[in-house]
Amino acid sequence: MMMPTYEEVLDLAKRLPPADQARLLEALAVSLPHPVEVEGTDETISAAEISESEAALQEYWAGRDPGITSDALKQKLFGGNLG
Repeated sequence: MMMPTYEEVLDLAKRLPPADQARLLEALAVSLPHPVEVEGTDETISAAEISESEAALQEYWAGRDPGITSDALKQKLFGGNLG
């Protein structure tokens, strides 16, 4: 069975009675990942960034990504402007 397209799902959702549309919206809001607010700042981190970071950490722990040295990271972040 093929997965329905976004447009097909949207069309089906629009045909639902208003009460079912509200139920669907509530179910989606609960089930979809939400951004995380960084405590003490105005910054938010998206669910995609969190997933990407978690995947990278798992790769590092598994030995599939050797990471970079502290000096290489400083060079990458600050360029040649190190004291």
